Amino acid sequence: MKIILLVFLFFTLSLFGSDFITPKEYAKMLYENPRGISCKKCHGSDGSEQILGYYINKGVKTAYKIPSIQNIGFKEFKNSLTETKSSKSIMPNYSLTDEEIISLYNYIKLKEKK
Repeated sequence: MKIILLVFLFFTLSLFGSDFITPKEYAKMLYENPRGISCKKCHGSDGSEQILGYYINKGVKTAYKIPSIQNIGFKEFKNSLTETKSSKSIMPNYSLTDEEIISLYNYIKLKEKK
């Protein structure tokens, strides 16, 4: 009877254990697709400065640069994700929770160290 109970317990745990993701995997998932708009598409895989595209300014081809988010402090990072954006801003408002913001910030800091 104990063996049957142990087998049942092991089987049950294996079913639910496959749904578990680590905090790093969760943060990566958030970075790559929070609310359907990827941070990675504009900030790159590591949060460094990126050129999103080019525009013509007074006849001169000018790069539209996305600033690095690797070296900013947590307060500035959180403000950029939670502040009300102007109509000219291309930074989306993701409506992230405080826990999600902390996860994203820690994920970027881990990427920065590599």
